[in-house]
Amino acid sequence: MTTRIRRLQRSWERFGRVDPLWAIVTWPGKKGNKWDPEEFFQTGEAEITAALKHATSLGLTLRWHRALDFGCGVGRLTQTLAEHFDEVTGVDIAPSMLELAERYNRHGKKCRYVLNETDNLRAFPDASFDFIYTGNTLQHMEPRFAKSYLKEFLRVLSPEGVCLFQIPGRLRPSPPAPPHDAGETMKERIKHVTPGAILRLYRLLRYGRISRTGPTKMRADGAVMEMYGIARGEVVGLVLESGGEVVDVSENQMAGPRCESYLYCAVKRKVRGEP
Repeated sequence: MTTRIRRLQRSWERFGRVDPLWAIVTWPGKKGNKWDPEEFFQTGEAEITAALKHATSLGLTLRWHRALDFGCGVGRLTQTLAEHFDEVTGVDIAPSMLELAERYNRHGKKCRYVLNETDNLRAFPDASFDFIYTGNTLQHMEPRFAKSYLKEFLRVLSPEGVCLFQIPGRLRPSPPAPPHDAGETMKERIKHVTPGAILRLYRLLRYGRISRTGPTKMRADGAVMEMYGIARGEVVGLVLESGGEVVDVSENQMAGPRCESYLYCAVKRKVRGEP
């Protein structure tokens, strides 16, 4: 395990111990273990229902045998996937999250959870899954790791299988600053008149790293939730190089209003001669 992967695991292990449901769905007013589990899992049901409807609306034929939920957390999406597929595997980097996932599991052996502590999916052979879904996961890791996992998705996806994954592209430009007024704080005034390059340097010194989408971080008792993105064209090219094809890209709000976030629908091209 690399140092950066280990650091990522430490943060999400901590989130899993301190405030797991809010770390997965960071809705206002839910921080501090205020999520009702039933309401929380209903958000997963709505997300998967919409995702499957979206895939079928594109004219894709889904095979309902084996599905993978990457970055499964406590099983918010895995549980609903198990209502549609014969077998479902949830993968996560945090043991604390998987402990809760096992506790919330309503589908017995039909739904299994796997701890993955590497930047690959070597635990699974080629063509292991007919459907792969991941949302609000790739955005929280450095792009080099997200790219590695994207390549792995195409490897473990069965021929003509479907993969839906979400990742931001870039940070949206900030809206124009409002006119100065007497009620404006000194900090706000300084921010309005300071060049962007100087602000970025300040944030780099303060936060330690600026991501592709900006220095967006959320902290909870030592755990750090970072935000990263990959340019849309780069994602499409990577899928193509890995033996897949992006059949649809749709913008969504999964990464919040400041980020251009996209849901990609990719299929694995069938190799000539395969049954």
